[in-house]
Amino acid sequence: MCGIVGYIGHRDAIDVLIPGLEQLEERGYDSAGLAVANGHGMKAIKLVPEHSASPAKELRDHPDIVGFRGSTLGLAHTRWATHGAVTVPNAHPHTDERQRIWIAHNGIIENEAEIRAALQRDGERMRSQTDSELIARLIGRALDAQPGLSLEDAVRAAVAKLEGTWGLVVASNDHPDELVVARNGSPLLIGKGDGEMFVASLEDAFLRYTRRMIVLEDGDVLTVRADEVHGSLHETVELDDEELVVEDTIESEHIMRREIHAQTTTILNAINHGGRLLFGPGKAKLGGLDSHRDELLALRHLRTVACGTARYASDYGVQLLEQYGGFETVQSLAASEARPECFPAGTGVLAVSQSGETMDTLDVLKRAREEGHTLFSIVNRVGKAIPRETGLGVYTNSGAEKAVASTKVFTAQAVVFVLMTLWFGRQRGAVSKDEGRRVARELMALSDNVGAILAGEDEIVKLAEVVNGADDVYYIGRGLAAHIASEGALKITEVAYLHAQALAAGELKHGPIALLEPDFPVIALVPNDDTRDDMISALKEVKARGARTIVIAEAGARVPEDCADALFSVPATHPWLAPLLCAIPLQLLAYHVARIRGINPDRPRNLAKSVTVK
Repeated sequence: MCGIVGYIGHRDAIDVLIPGLEQLEERGYDSAGLAVANGHGMKAIKLVPEHSASPAKELRDHPDIVGFRGSTLGLAHTRWATHGAVTVPNAHPHTDERQRIWIAHNGIIENEAEIRAALQRDGERMRSQTDSELIARLIGRALDAQPGLSLEDAVRAAVAKLEGTWGLVVASNDHPDELVVARNGSPLLIGKGDGEMFVASLEDAFLRYTRRMIVLEDGDVLTVRADEVHGSLHETVELDDEELVVEDTIESEHIMRREIHAQTTTILNAINHGGRLLFGPGKAKLGGLDSHRDELLALRHLRTVACGTARYASDYGVQLLEQYGGFETVQSLAASEARPECFPAGTGVLAVSQSGETMDTLDVLKRAREEGHTLFSIVNRVGKAIPRETGLGVYTNSGAEKAVASTKVFTAQAVVFVLMTLWFGRQRGAVSKDEGRRVARELMALSDNVGAILAGEDEIVKLAEVVNGADDVYYIGRGLAAHIASEGALKITEVAYLHAQALAAGELKHGPIALLEPDFPVIALVPNDDTRDDMISALKEVKARGARTIVIAEAGARVPEDCADALFSVPATHPWLAPLLCAIPLQLLAYHVARIRGINPDRPRNLAKSVTVK
């Protein structure tokens, strides 16, 4: 949930560390800091941003930063607070009692209280409230207890006392030619250059220098020097440029808006520009599943596990797979609450994650493997912990998503679920050839339909001005659209700080209708399918209480004028896809409400892009 960058080589470390932090700031932007070797040990600078939402920018502009130049070894960190408030003492890097050891740490130490108490009994006084500082103290004490101990062995001794998760990079005054890295449950990578090495929690921090990297595994403790990774037996992974970048389609001051508009491209990438569709038989071709066809088609039950936005994409996909995938039972579960030991025999566990590193989801997979379940995944990028754990699945190919609130990856995940429904449904006879052909045809048209919605952005701005004055808002839908309503409510909560609640429209009258009063905004999704009549009935109930209705409707749905105070139409398409089109105006609505309120949607408070702690 934080960002780590480390460097050792021939460049000025500052020129690597600060740009690296800028690439990782969606993972944490409460505070930041760095430490570099200066020929006489190490020195550090830490800060909480005062003048911008970017601690990396304030590090770059710091009046003392010029004195940190010239070093060829250093580490840096951008923080998302878990233990301790957002203060300079709690910012990383942390050091030991004698300021010999400097560390940057991602993760949570679960036995922090016991370690802290033991250190305090031995007379150590902490400088921060963090659990991370304790790691530096333990490394320092290991060196004190055994003079001549290598830095790697001191780190091994320290992490042996830890319970929890860590992605850790360590530097020492006494070892100016090496970094030590360690991983347990929190992602960490080593980028391999020519006479230089990079360490990062996400490859974006070093991609401008190298595409070659080593992915650390749990339990690794390795020494990194400019020309070698000592003791590593891991295979070097080389990333394909095409897997990493999706060009922005518009100019905008905000990344979130650029990524919303990029969906015309990322949707095409998700279907491989039609390469994942077999139009004649109306089937999907998914190489990651085709290679395990017999094993997957033998599954009788399916459980999806995901968090946040990925959970709502899973809810959408689960309803499709439940109806058309040919399974006996299908269920979408919040990863934090899933219990694989209760899954029936013959269950497939499908993990869905934007980052590919979500700790709650990864934990479920490990437990599900112990129970003998078949694992597969939907993730965005190669080399991540979740696809490594499953060894089987489908990539969304969306490119790096930098805005904290997911947009383009959400739609790509939903599209992959449609492909997966075709894959299972056609082979199991639950989807006819003609239906499969119709779905395939409309999938090919989906990008153009999204483009048509984006062209109407000015209409969404007007809706945002209406919603902006509210304190609360309901989002309602039925069937597949109910899951899109949930995602829309999450999005406006995340980036505009507006209290929003998503409801299955039929549930309104069973309690939530009590809050309705004149001008209370209700955002309703009305596809032109078998839910349309029931949605109109719900809208009439809402209007009878004086609420203000904003309707996102599929063309042809025929919403009566007296049911909609404002109406935005999305193009007509296949019933599997119409609710997904409704997600695009909801994303734009959340963005523009945030903008009107003066909130930076790329830096929502208290949130981080990748949640790698429980």
